[in-house]
Amino acid sequence: MSQFKAYYNDWLDVSGLKSGNGKNHKVNLDPEFFNNLAPFSDAKKKRWRIEAAKRCAETLGQFPALCFSGGIDSQAMLHCWAEADLEAHVIIFTFKDGLNKQDCEHAKSYCHTHDIPYREIEFDIVQFLTRDNVTVTESYGGVSPQFNTHYRFVEILTHMGYTGVCFGGLAPDRNTGVYGMNQRRVSLHWSIVDNFPIPVQGSFLSFSPELSWAITLQMKDIEEPKYEFGTHTEQLEAEARRYEQKVLAYKKCGFEIIQQPRKYTGFELVKEYFEELTGDGWSFEKRFRTPLMQVNGGIYNKDRGVYQIDLTDEQYKAIDSIYLKHFPPSD
Repeated sequence: MSQFKAYYNDWLDVSGLKSGNGKNHKVNLDPEFFNNLAPFSDAKKKRWRIEAAKRCAETLGQFPALCFSGGIDSQAMLHCWAEADLEAHVIIFTFKDGLNKQDCEHAKSYCHTHDIPYREIEFDIVQFLTRDNVTVTESYGGVSPQFNTHYRFVEILTHMGYTGVCFGGLAPDRNTGVYGMNQRRVSLHWSIVDNFPIPVQGSFLSFSPELSWAITLQMKDIEEPKYEFGTHTEQLEAEARRYEQKVLAYKKCGFEIIQQPRKYTGFELVKEYFEELTGDGWSFEKRFRTPLMQVNGGIYNKDRGVYQIDLTDEQYKAIDSIYLKHFPPSD
């Protein structure tokens, strides 16, 4: 069994996920930590980037694999490893028939630009979803077909002899005035999957609370329309605005981000494939996501989405004192 800490020094306690008690993720950082973050000097940010890579590397053994999608978070991961002068195999999974070519082409372009060698592994996403998606949920307890796909990636890399695997990560972004709205159960499910035979780190940024919060506090809050009220077009427009702000925040933290034409999830073409196959734009969700929520009586869907990060009033005050200096209310 793979036993590891999901967050360096347990700065974010995600034990509620493992116990299934619905308790929030407690932030174990005192207000003084936040008071010492700013000003965000270049020297500080460089140190945080290198520390994150070195801490992560210590957990992954002698033959680590970095799964690279080409997105902002995974670009940041590769940047940190290169800056720390660490060795790892960069892996790009390419879906058969080009069903994630938008992701792969951008990922390979980034590697070519920065002279980073990489290894491509072809993966039959259609076969996996139609044959193995539910089985993987039964093995690891996830309720996301996208995450299930990544769990299968881990199995493949394990069989190839890699001693540890790492993926990008998430900074606890500020959404409508609340920090960590993106750190819910599904997005942090990596942190409770400990039955892989090798260490698996789903959030590279978790290895530096300083870097994670620096990104958060230099990213402008973009209020998004509520899913139950906003149209699909409004959602796409909001996602585009947030993506633009995320790119700016990462650049402020010293990352040489190559921006995608739009924010890719890697599954756009997969969803289009099943829409063309069935004539139903919701086919992917109906066939591959909804059934996972009912597996074994819905046990894996328990308390889904209620695990936000928990900040004290003192922590909030310290964080906002930095955020509001960068983005005053009049902005």
